Amino acid sequence: MKLLIALCALLLPTAVIADTYVEAKHKRSLDVSGKTSYFVRVGHKFENNFYLEVGKDSAETGYKKKFGNFVMKGKVESTNDFDKNGLEVEARYTFK
Repeated sequence: MKLLIALCALLLPTAVIADTYVEAKHKRSLDVSGKTSYFVRVGHKFENNFYLEVGKDSAETGYKKKFGNFVMKGKVESTNDFDKNGLEVEARYTFK
């Protein structure tokens, strides 16, 4: 019980400041197969640029962090009834 209260105390301030949204995504493969996928997810973006999205047959979680002109982004995504999983990481430096 003490653990549950501690977790609620840690997550509640972040949840109050966070933004909840609905996202629809349509993807189409550009190869010969032309496979398509479409899904709708409910998402929650937290104040520390961490987000979590969950749908019927898919989910995604990720982050975005800025360090001056340098930006790091990453995400883990699971689609197709959670059978297809992927990790994506980006690093970008902008010359100003």
